[in-house]
Amino acid sequence: MASLLSDCYVTLDLGTELSDASAEPMGFLAKHKAKPLIIDECQLAPALFPALKEWVRLHKEPGQFLLTGSVRFSSRKAIRESLTGRIINWELLPMDWAEQNSQPLADKLLRLMKAKDLNIELKCNPTFTLKTYSRYLYTGGLPGVFGVRDAGIRTQRMETQINTILERDLKLLVQTSLDFKTLRRLLAALASQAGRRFSISEVARVTRISLPTLRKLISALESMFVIRFIPSEGDFLKPVLFFEDLAECAHLYPGVSDPQKSFLLFLYQNLRTQFHYRPEARAVAFSYAERSGHEIPLCFRCEQRLLGIIPVIDESTLSTAHKDARNFIKRYPAARVLLVGLGNNDLLMSRNIRYLGVNQML
Repeated sequence: MASLLSDCYVTLDLGTELSDASAEPMGFLAKHKAKPLIIDECQLAPALFPALKEWVRLHKEPGQFLLTGSVRFSSRKAIRESLTGRIINWELLPMDWAEQNSQPLADKLLRLMKAKDLNIELKCNPTFTLKTYSRYLYTGGLPGVFGVRDAGIRTQRMETQINTILERDLKLLVQTSLDFKTLRRLLAALASQAGRRFSISEVARVTRISLPTLRKLISALESMFVIRFIPSEGDFLKPVLFFEDLAECAHLYPGVSDPQKSFLLFLYQNLRTQFHYRPEARAVAFSYAERSGHEIPLCFRCEQRLLGIIPVIDESTLSTAHKDARNFIKRYPAARVLLVGLGNNDLLMSRNIRYLGVNQML
């Protein structure tokens, strides 16, 4: 098994492989005969992409290569060959709850969208408890990090991950003279805004980075799968910022945690996968807020179907959440809204509003 893996896998993190792929890319491809061939960190060798285009023109067998990397290939100016028509792009998200627990990809949100109404049976996920939830907030889903039990080692690995992001990957996309401390302060400033409407002026003030440079750095961090923005609807059009990995966000901004915010970030990280890995659903995530204060922090739209998500940490806020849900449905009459708690509550409040536990959605 180990021999098979070594034949099928090559990483350009190795200097000799990177040198071969850059200097003689066609020879590099010919040398590795195993199919499919996994080429990791292929963004490090821009010369490889024209060679791949020519190779698949000459050898038309599908599925010959699996290209992986820590940045979006098209974001590197040095990579001028997009492989359009010859490549299928997949963005792999941090491992969600189901994947970490060896469970199949959940389909609860699609079922709730497609059903006649919200009154459908949803089985609880037995792996979810308040204890496992609390642990997930600090372990997240990054491979090589989330499975480490020792908190000290996990912290070291997270720091190594951040160093790689700032010292290697970022410099592939942006030429900057900013030092490591300033760039790390930028990541912390972004983490402080996770889950809310993004204010670039606030980040500029905290980091003292000019707006033009800041825009380039933020775009690069998106292309490196560190952060993601979702659009806003309603009275506020600023996008909402999320970190791709919940634990990375918590590590960068370990200040006083807001339980409501942490729960929202958990829901975003674990519910989006139900649509992300089903591209045929054509789902779009967005946030909704009005000047009146009514808010649906996370929504999913699939064609004409709308599903709003409101995290409810404390039952004392349930009445307010219910009002937010009813107001949202007035704006979008075909919408449905889930008020999601951490307990085992399950209450159908109306045909299109349901209060239930997150363990029924995982």
